[in-house]
Amino acid sequence: MSGDGTERLTAASERGFVSALTQAEDDLDKGDIGAVIAECARAFDKWPDIRFLRQTLLKACETANAQERKTICDLLLRTEMRDAAQDADIAAALFNEGRFEEALPLLRDVVHGLKGERFSAWNYIRSLEATGRYDELIDSADFLDELAAAQGGRISLYSQLANARLAKTFQRKILLQDLENAGKSEFWLSPDRVGTMIREAVQAGEPFSLVSMGYDEAKIVCATSLHASLLLRPVEMTEMAEAVWQRVSDTAFSDCAPSTQARLGRGYRQGAREAAILCLPSSDILQNDREHFGFFAEQDREVRVGRYKPCAGLDVMPALAAADPGLCSLLGDLPFAGIVTTHEGLASRIAETCRLGTANEVFLQRNGLDEMLTQFDEVWVPYPGAVFLVAAGALGPYACGQIVAKGGIALDVESCVGTWAA
Repeated sequence: MSGDGTERLTAASERGFVSALTQAEDDLDKGDIGAVIAECARAFDKWPDIRFLRQTLLKACETANAQERKTICDLLLRTEMRDAAQDADIAAALFNEGRFEEALPLLRDVVHGLKGERFSAWNYIRSLEATGRYDELIDSADFLDELAAAQGGRISLYSQLANARLAKTFQRKILLQDLENAGKSEFWLSPDRVGTMIREAVQAGEPFSLVSMGYDEAKIVCATSLHASLLLRPVEMTEMAEAVWQRVSDTAFSDCAPSTQARLGRGYRQGAREAAILCLPSSDILQNDREHFGFFAEQDREVRVGRYKPCAGLDVMPALAAADPGLCSLLGDLPFAGIVTTHEGLASRIAETCRLGTANEVFLQRNGLDEMLTQFDEVWVPYPGAVFLVAAGALGPYACGQIVAKGGIALDVESCVGTWAA
């Protein structure tokens, strides 16, 4: 172990250190993580700056429970930074526990030397984002460009850079206060009130839509925003959109024609702005969600500001489904319902659970953007007030907009599809 710090041990303490470390390794082989921690703590009393001791703790962390991982991280933080690879691994253990502030000093020290390897780039950028250090994140653009150059010019962390750039254009405190005030106003609805409005719309047979604008939707708004395009570089716009689009389509968003992207953007905004109820992140969510704050702030600027129609939280449909499993009371025994979905088998489960007279499934194929938008454009609404349940992922706002424009009732149920689980 020469060079690992043991040269400074006395003979007696060295024997104690080696004995504790050997016992810790034996306990690790047996899977006794508690004993590993105890022996490593005893070894720390002899000499904490030792590579093999850190290695044992890191290995134990892989199978430890939550409390044991906390203790292991506390022990690892007592060591000195000596080995870049191990320091990156220790930072990863801290990052995985949400201890971003403690991970950052280690990551700043090693990320450039390691050229982002051992997850150091990912953990560094995400830690900056989670702690709201947007300026430092933006200053890392050149470093991310170097990493991207080795990967064909693309790196997923450009999405985090986009969020940081957008976040810096908004006054955080002002926006949060504005949202808090909106949440206390008569326009912000409770789940019970939302349920009542849906029932009234179904009974009246009037055009109506409930549209959710969550994490993925915010990125689509930004990806089709002229304002955002003036603030972000093309590579950042691309990664921001692809992070969502790859869950919807087998084609790249960047391969979509600009006219088709613009078509999506127009339909998206129309669907959101004209929704009878718009479900948005509350101030409580944004207060603690720095990872999406820039995206949400840009979306808020485009679809909520200046709106004098009802809004609700993103959790309103899950809350309704929790109180009314399967939404049977809300939607039961309808003579007709359309189900626009990307989920196989969902239409039949809804039809059975809600005892629908006729269920018309519109199953969204994983095609290019133009083909998918055309599917929505061609949805048949048989009569005014026909109910459609939309579970189309990030394309939900566009689908709802097209249905309500034809006189239908469109409810975005993506957030509560679990209520119809098989």
